Amino acid sequence: MYSGGGERVAIKEAMHLRKRGHQVEVFSPMIRWDRCFPELLRLVKPRRIIPPFPLPFPFREASALIASASVPVFLRPLKNFDVLLCHSQPSMWIGFMVSKLYGLPYVGYLHQLTTFIHRRPEAAGNWTTKADFLLMDGLLGVFGRALARHLDHLCHVSASKLLFNSKYTTQCFQRAYGVEGDVCYPASDLNPHQIDASLLRARGHNACPTLITSGRHYPWKRIDLAIRLLSFLPDKPRLIVTGEYTSHTPALRRVTEDLKVADRVTFTGFTSDETLTRLYSMSDVYVQTSIQEPFGLSPLEAQSFGVPAVVWGDGGVRETVLDGRTGFHAQPYDLHDFARKVSLILDNGEIHESMSHEAQEWSSRFTWERHTDTVERALCAAC
Repeated sequence: MYSGGGERVAIKEAMHLRKRGHQVEVFSPMIRWDRCFPELLRLVKPRRIIPPFPLPFPFREASALIASASVPVFLRPLKNFDVLLCHSQPSMWIGFMVSKLYGLPYVGYLHQLTTFIHRRPEAAGNWTTKADFLLMDGLLGVFGRALARHLDHLCHVSASKLLFNSKYTTQCFQRAYGVEGDVCYPASDLNPHQIDASLLRARGHNACPTLITSGRHYPWKRIDLAIRLLSFLPDKPRLIVTGEYTSHTPALRRVTEDLKVADRVTFTGFTSDETLTRLYSMSDVYVQTSIQEPFGLSPLEAQSFGVPAVVWGDGGVRETVLDGRTGFHAQPYDLHDFARKVSLILDNGEIHESMSHEAQEWSSRFTWERHTDTVERALCAAC
């Protein structure tokens, strides 16, 4: 339904497994060809689990998710495969149903605990911004979160194998359901070797330092904190905010106006990989202010371009940003400490250069080849 990190992982897994000679088909309850990595979708050619609902149809996305997970007749095409690789919910429940109906094994690749059941902390902000999500959240309130948690637990403990996108996510599932599995880090697709070397030489010598943050414009990403950060920084840096516009974007623009920093914040909208490559290469520091991010691909992308990253000292980003070496972990959720650590990088050329070199070396360890090796072993063991 949107260009998110979880969607990209599923798409890239299909592409790399096909390169290794496996026959791979991608299924999804809902496919928005115009919103979810259009160029990649044309290559992968995913299929809908259920037929598209006619227009106009209320709550089309929520209805598609519910129908795909509750109407067994739609799952018949899945019986012709050897194994299913299920990315979080509702895919895990679909895998459980197919396993019971047709005896197929399924492997789970888990990005985070099911948000409808396991709420993020209050500091993460409201996540039910879409009407479809509000509907599904309301249905859980009617039919019972205890039952939903039981079913969520059932389909996770019944999987042949579980893979997690970070150690942090692994620990979350261990505490919630007592399950074990292997960590399988995603990788960055962006190629820093494609950039103009002159851009890198100019970085760090700009009259106005440049910060960048990347992510979907949803409240729980807390992009508003990255904007508020500007008020704590004496160098008056500018901030680039990438990501497709959503209904939450106007609220972010209002924050820039209220703080009188609108002239220093650029909203790019959805960017191609080529444009994102150029933006990273021009930036001095990457900042990520989302709360308890399970993995966080964007800091890893930024580091691959030698951009040090400052993140909260929570969630999966503690594993992808090395504190004091490729960036800093700020004290959750202290903007003063966050600003202090951004300033340390901006104001000290030696620190910036050292972190930049180590960030590139560190990020190069996260590859799709390693990722696919782990996925392939899990799938073969399940068959």
